[in-house]
Amino acid sequence: MTRTFFALLLITFSTGIFAQLNMSLLSSIEYNTDANDIWGWADPDDGTEYAIVGLRNGVSIVSLADPEDAQEVVFIPGQNSIWRDIKTWGNFAYVTTDQNGTTEGLTVIDLSDLPNSAPYYHWTPSIEGLGTLETCHNIYIDEFGYAYLAGCNLNEGGMLFIDVFSDPGNPTLAGLAPNNYAHDVFVRDNKMYAAEIYEGRLAIYDVNDKLDPSFLGGVETPFEFTHNVWLSEDGNIAFTTDEKANAPVASYDVSDPENIIALDEFRPLSTQGLGVIPHNVHVWGEDWLVISYYTDGGIIADASRPDNIIEVGNFDTFLGGDGGFSGAWGLYPFLPSGIVLVSDINNGLFVLDATYVHACWLEGNVIDAQTGQGLFNVEITIETNELYEAGTDLLGNYKTGLAIAGTYDVIFSKEGYYPQTIQVNFQNGVLEILDIELEPYIPYSITGLTFNDENGNPVEGAQIFVEGESNFFEASTNNEGEFELELYQGTYNLVATAWGYNYTIIEDLEITGENSITINLQNGYQDDFVTDLGWESTADDAETESGFWVRDVPVETVLSNGNLTCNPGEDVPGDFGDFCFMTGNGGGDAGNDDVDGGDVYLTSPVMDLSEYIDPVLSYRLWWVNESGFGAPNDNISVYVSNGLEEVLLETVDNSVSLWRPVSEFHLNEYLELTENMRVTYVTGDQSPGNVVEAAVDAFSVTEVGVVNSSNEPVIADIELKLFPNPFSEHLNIVIELEEPFNYGVIEIFNAVGQKMDQLKFSGEANQFQLGETLVPGIYFTRVSVDGNILEEKRVVKTR
Repeated sequence: MTRTFFALLLITFSTGIFAQLNMSLLSSIEYNTDANDIWGWADPDDGTEYAIVGLRNGVSIVSLADPEDAQEVVFIPGQNSIWRDIKTWGNFAYVTTDQNGTTEGLTVIDLSDLPNSAPYYHWTPSIEGLGTLETCHNIYIDEFGYAYLAGCNLNEGGMLFIDVFSDPGNPTLAGLAPNNYAHDVFVRDNKMYAAEIYEGRLAIYDVNDKLDPSFLGGVETPFEFTHNVWLSEDGNIAFTTDEKANAPVASYDVSDPENIIALDEFRPLSTQGLGVIPHNVHVWGEDWLVISYYTDGGIIADASRPDNIIEVGNFDTFLGGDGGFSGAWGLYPFLPSGIVLVSDINNGLFVLDATYVHACWLEGNVIDAQTGQGLFNVEITIETNELYEAGTDLLGNYKTGLAIAGTYDVIFSKEGYYPQTIQVNFQNGVLEILDIELEPYIPYSITGLTFNDENGNPVEGAQIFVEGESNFFEASTNNEGEFELELYQGTYNLVATAWGYNYTIIEDLEITGENSITINLQNGYQDDFVTDLGWESTADDAETESGFWVRDVPVETVLSNGNLTCNPGEDVPGDFGDFCFMTGNGGGDAGNDDVDGGDVYLTSPVMDLSEYIDPVLSYRLWWVNESGFGAPNDNISVYVSNGLEEVLLETVDNSVSLWRPVSEFHLNEYLELTENMRVTYVTGDQSPGNVVEAAVDAFSVTEVGVVNSSNEPVIADIELKLFPNPFSEHLNIVIELEEPFNYGVIEIFNAVGQKMDQLKFSGEANQFQLGETLVPGIYFTRVSVDGNILEEKRVVKTR
């Protein structure tokens, strides 16, 4: 596991608008239509450099004779298309168009008369057995002059091999690849690296014989939506993008295509987890990646250590929000001058100056000084304002780095160990190896007893969950209610849970030596799912493929447009712990582990409510149903049963990407209360398939008929005013009593009977304010005077 530490990245600003690091703006051109991909060309006669910019309505050719004053010199009109891709060979540019209904095939542009003119025509050959070439998604031209057309309307999207060298400007078909749809392609030394997006893999082929290519090997990329691939200068490392929200740029050792090894996954740390999408990656020189990262703009990363890729430059061309298909579409870094061209979908062409610097790397291993074992999840803190990512893996290894050199303190810390601080001189282009041994604290034996608060009997099977700064510890009680834990010196939060009881929480538990703890549990039903209390997850096995109910710390998933969270990124705020129940928690793309197929069921353990008077069931729901192959048509339903009959409590079918307000039901209004009560949550993905994600948290059943059965309210002449109700900040309380009294108490209880706030008052004051520190939820306010309960009222705090 790695941890990301977010601080203020050292940046400068160009014209006060665009954030940048080691990149600066020379000039720009804004178009009256959206841009797509970009390429460049240098005139072999006079050296003038040009940008060739794909637009929705054609191709713009821009003179960079003065990079600080870019000027369009030729515009080539074309059919409207979201997608265009461009490559050059000799004095010709070749442009693909990919939009339903377009018929331009391959546009061939003669660049030799620039800046005066650029004659062009559309090559649309009729290929025997396949049909007429009309659309292609992408093009690459190798060092031999073969063009590779990817994602065309022919060969089921599999590659077409085109000879563009034998007769420049007059392409001819040279062969076909297997008919696996490819979205993009890179070729060198007659090895073809295909981004087979729908297979979710990088596939490598031997294309020495264009009439008989052969498959060499492949690898699935992290989000299984392989969009683009580029090769390192030495041919040993491939870099890929998956065009999905929060996806990385991944690196692979492809020196042996039959044994491809994953090395690293790079993401921009400033927007990690915000739904940002990588688009295209290129390799400049021997060491650097130049990446178009949609709403993050253009990014330069040092990949000379491909297993530890570090961002060393950026220029954000897009000023809108994070995530989605806006911003930088393509980057071109290969002009002889070294300037970088960016095509921004919304803002046009950017001409940038780039300074390529090497990262400052820090790598090493952290072990237990006593056992020599590698330590997992050691927190590594670098005392710098720059963003970085650091933490040890399962073997204790770590790899990190910075863009900006300097001398910084590096702190290695892990719960249960004495921290260690080392001063490190970070230098650009230098790898510092720093191995650390951490001395462990002495563990202390913590014993405990758990009792029923009402009858004093031991509680068997109670779950004890202890949470520290970075770790947690668990234990269960035996038939005598006893438990034992080994904890290190430190501060912890403890929660004791058992089905049929409310939580008991001990906060800020200081451990400085051996200790004994006594815990009393009150009868009730409460589950924030911090421990496993025996809920059942089932499904229609014959139909359901994924999205089974699981108890876990939620991992956020986001739709590819980057604007909608599907699986929640956190549990309900304000409850204990970080767990909830949700439908799948595999992470990645929103559709990877959502509900697919039949129904999935989450059923509570049995509850004995036979002696309850007015039990209120409450919980929080998460429910997202977004379009996949058709209009959303799914729902989540909640049922309660008593062992004899089952009734529907609610059905939710409106998709909202947030935790919903508390659902509350007085169960005695729905069916007879018995000793065999259960609650079931049911959801599914009906045909046609869509994204379906549900979650449940903050479950409780609370007796509201009698808050405190041992202290019945006393009849008294009292006027109690509570306002506003619901309230968002504080609750105003006005009490008027006709009879004199000595002292009074106002108490506020949460929905499971825990006292959350109180205020004592004398006979002189009668106006008070409470509740400022309460989290949103349902509460019960009780007023007592001289030890007698006078009145109880229900109140609600909102956000």
